[in-house]
Amino acid sequence: MRAMRRGLAVLFPLVVSACGHNATSHPPSETPDASTQPGDPDAAAVAIDGPAAVDPTACVDWYTWAAQQPSLGQASWGTQLTDIAQHLPASYGDQYWSDDAITAGHETSHGISADLRNNHAPPGHVNAFYVLGNHAAFVTEPSMLKSDIKANIPMVLRGPRYDLYLEQQTEWDDTPLYVFDEWNAYVNGAEVGVGQVQAGLYTGQWTDAVLGPLEFTAYAIATAKTVQDKDPTYYASNTQFRCFTAWQIARAMRLYEAGRSMTQFQYDVQEQYATTLRTAPEASTLRDTARALWGASWTQTVLGF
Repeated sequence: MRAMRRGLAVLFPLVVSACGHNATSHPPSETPDASTQPGDPDAAAVAIDGPAAVDPTACVDWYTWAAQQPSLGQASWGTQLTDIAQHLPASYGDQYWSDDAITAGHETSHGISADLRNNHAPPGHVNAFYVLGNHAAFVTEPSMLKSDIKANIPMVLRGPRYDLYLEQQTEWDDTPLYVFDEWNAYVNGAEVGVGQVQAGLYTGQWTDAVLGPLEFTAYAIATAKTVQDKDPTYYASNTQFRCFTAWQIARAMRLYEAGRSMTQFQYDVQEQYATTLRTAPEASTLRDTARALWGASWTQTVLGF
C-alpha cells in the first residue's frame, strides 16, 4: 500500500543487537501458535533441519516503543487497532487513518515503522517493524535488490498482491525489506480484523484479510532464499533477520489459522494458496529454505510442511 519513507542508505554492520538502543531480548507476551497441517509429500526425502533444536522465534532483539498518544482510542476500535493508533506520533495527524479498521491498522503501521526507521533506527540501511505490544524490531537490509526476490517466487505462488509490490513498486528496489514492511502491515491489519471479530466488534464487509499475511509469508521465505544467494555472509551471520522472520511467520500463520474459519475472511483462494505452498513441486525450494533456516520440526508445526 503506502510507499515507505526512505531511511539512510549506508550499510550497517550485520548484528543489529549491538546498536545500543533500548532493546529487550524477550518477545512480546503473545506466543504465536499454529495447527499442524498435513505433511508435505516430499518432506520424508529431505534430510534438512535447522541449525539448533530451539525455538527460532525466541532470539529477536526487541526495541521498546511506548505509546505516543496513550489517551487515543475508542471502545469500538478494539484492542489491536487502539494499540496501533496510540503508537503513531501525534505529529503525523490522521494522514494514515481510514474509516475501515483493517486499512487503518495497515496504513498506520506503515507510519509507525517509517517514523522508527527515519528517527530512531541505528545508523545505516536499517528497516523497522512495529508489531504491537510496545515492541518493534530493527533489521539491517541485506546487500541485494528487491527485484532479485522475484526469481525465487514460483509462478504458482504469485498471488493477488504480487504485481503491485514485486513488479509495479520499483522505487524501493534498493530496499529489499520493503517486502517485510508490507508483510508487517498486512499482519498488523489482520490482527485488527481477527481481534475485532473475536471481540464482536467487526462491522466491515467480507475481505481477504488473512490472505495477505499468508501470501507475504511465501514472499518472506523467498526473500530469505534470495539473501542466501546474493548475500551469503549476511544469511549466515545475521541472527536478527533469521529470528524476526521466524517470529513473523509464526504470527502470520496463527492469524491465518484463526481467520480462515471466520465468515468475514473465508476464501477458497487462500485455502488453495496454502495447499500450494505446502505441497506444490514448484514450491519445494522455499520449503527446503524454511527447513534449513528454522528446522524441520518447527516448519512442520508452524507452516504445515
